[in-house]
Amino acid sequence: MKTPGASAAVIKLKLGPGDDEDGGVDLAPGATLQKIVDFDLKEEGNHVLAVTVSYYEATDVSGRTRTFRKLYQFICKASLIVRTKPGPLPAGSKGQRRWVLEAQLENCGEDAMRLERVVMNLEPGLKYSDCNWEASGGSKPLLHPGEAEQVCFVIEEVLGKGRGSGEGVREVDGRIVFGVLGIGWRGEMGNRGFLSTGKLGTRHLKPKIAV
Repeated sequence: MKTPGASAAVIKLKLGPGDDEDGGVDLAPGATLQKIVDFDLKEEGNHVLAVTVSYYEATDVSGRTRTFRKLYQFICKASLIVRTKPGPLPAGSKGQRRWVLEAQLENCGEDAMRLERVVMNLEPGLKYSDCNWEASGGSKPLLHPGEAEQVCFVIEEVLGKGRGSGEGVREVDGRIVFGVLGIGWRGEMGNRGFLSTGKLGTRHLKPKIAV
């Protein structure tokens, strides 16, 4: 498989269980062989799947090895658009900083999808509360093409013992890094899809000091 992110390199794929690259399979006249290959599509753009088959053609008096190759080109498009919006919340009961992270998940594909789970994978020093259907015991949202679902998380820092400050909250150039948002869904035919965002966060607002 050649992906958009790999300039010249290709990814070698293994066939299903029981595949023996060093051996072979004897096919009687009229017999067929079927194999399945799995590959997680993680990039948008043009993909090329190259399939190479080598076989030995035997006759009563001689035999010869033949090889042929087929290329399958397809374009991978995003099935889901994720828009996020972070915002500050009042400090917690122990003075810990708190934020709200809202996300809009829009089905931009051509088929309906059922959201399976939406979770935050946070950086150390943070924890979150889930405000969505999983926390309330609601049914999993079904999104038809063009429909969107709003999700929300409350994120807060974990205070160190006796310090009154964050315990290892990651900040980069004045920006607090929350982590990534992970989303899983199923398509109409039961096929699974998943998406992980880039690192999400917000600017660290320092308190103003009156002079």
